[in-house]
Amino acid sequence: MLADRALRRARPIPGWARAWFVSVAFGHSILISPPASAAPPPIVLAETRPLETALGDSTLATAASQWLDMIRGARSTLDIEQFYLSELPGEAFSPVLRAIGEAAQRGVRVRLLLDASMYRTYPQPADSMGRLENVRLRTVDYRRLAGGVQHAKFLVADGSDAFVGSQNFDWRALSHIHELGARVRIPEVAKAMKDVFESDWAFADTTQKAAPIDRAATAWPVAFTQDGATGQLWLSASPRAQTPASIPWDLDILVERIAEAKREIVLQTLGYGIASHGTNDSTLHRSLLAAAGRGVKVKLLVSDWAIGGRGEEALRALAETPNIEVRISRVPDWRGGYISFARVEHCKYMVVDGARLWLGTSNLEPSYFLTSRNLAITVHHLPLALEARKIFERSWSGPTATPFGPDTKLPPREHGEKAPAGAKVYREG
Repeated sequence: MLADRALRRARPIPGWARAWFVSVAFGHSILISPPASAAPPPIVLAETRPLETALGDSTLATAASQWLDMIRGARSTLDIEQFYLSELPGEAFSPVLRAIGEAAQRGVRVRLLLDASMYRTYPQPADSMGRLENVRLRTVDYRRLAGGVQHAKFLVADGSDAFVGSQNFDWRALSHIHELGARVRIPEVAKAMKDVFESDWAFADTTQKAAPIDRAATAWPVAFTQDGATGQLWLSASPRAQTPASIPWDLDILVERIAEAKREIVLQTLGYGIASHGTNDSTLHRSLLAAAGRGVKVKLLVSDWAIGGRGEEALRALAETPNIEVRISRVPDWRGGYISFARVEHCKYMVVDGARLWLGTSNLEPSYFLTSRNLAITVHHLPLALEARKIFERSWSGPTATPFGPDTKLPPREHGEKAPAGAKVYREG
């Protein structure tokens, strides 16, 4: 009985730990620690799978579990750079905020950096966090710096443990949006991410003129070994002028990977286009067309937020091109009620020839590369790329994906603050 109670109280064991359970007398189980040599993998893909859907891969870690493990494990510093912070009390994001507060209480120095424009929309609970001892809060105005926004979403703990992905620091991103990110325990990569953070932290101080900080000056790619296979990893960022000089520009990396494709490219994104937020650039679009022209099969899965927007014309141009297929993802509404800015696939990744994975925070529109802060990793590692390819196939072949051709007519769908007429709104009334 006591053993069973202890097991129920124990924190969940991460999948990498390979913890074992054995039967003993009276049918009880005892937790046996893994061998001392067991170590977490360098890279862990982490998803959010929307409630009431079959999207994603249920064998993968969740973003929430990885965030909590990182935050609870932090010993000295925790640097968090996010587009914005939004909480609905009692939802899946609340334990993450509590864990940050607990980390600060035990002496971890926490810095929280948010986009200035989105902070004005969601001032709470950021202000409450900023008043805690050992927590410092800043906002950075990328409209002033480059004409865009601070759109990256990443964390760095103790300068050695990092997470980057599509997940915003938002309660919806942990329950009602399909998201994909990666935890990276490679010190060189985490240090380079920290340089990006330090650069933006300095840019937030408008009383002085700052320049990108490039202390790590990492030589890319970084080699690693995982699941018995060697791999290589590149970090990339945007916009170019505000990025440390040793970190490649994200658009260059994407175009290079597309140019390397021999057989297949699969991409998933929230939005697509050649014009966005005052910017125009067809580099990525032309790269995909060129890949299709040399016989590469291209599959592009885009959220239904693209329907009715400026990018729809570019999607139709792709859809009428030989060797390119486009599908639109429509995540069903939740029976609990309408949730603004949710019930979509928000993942941003690409898999080339089943062996190369690009995973980032940029939608495939020019402003994300030209004027806004974003971050990505590119991994040449067969097992990890195949994991992402499996996620894509589940979305591509599932009931939420609709083929999109040059003449396809799909009505726009409401995702904004105002609910559709007559709709029940979650946790209202």
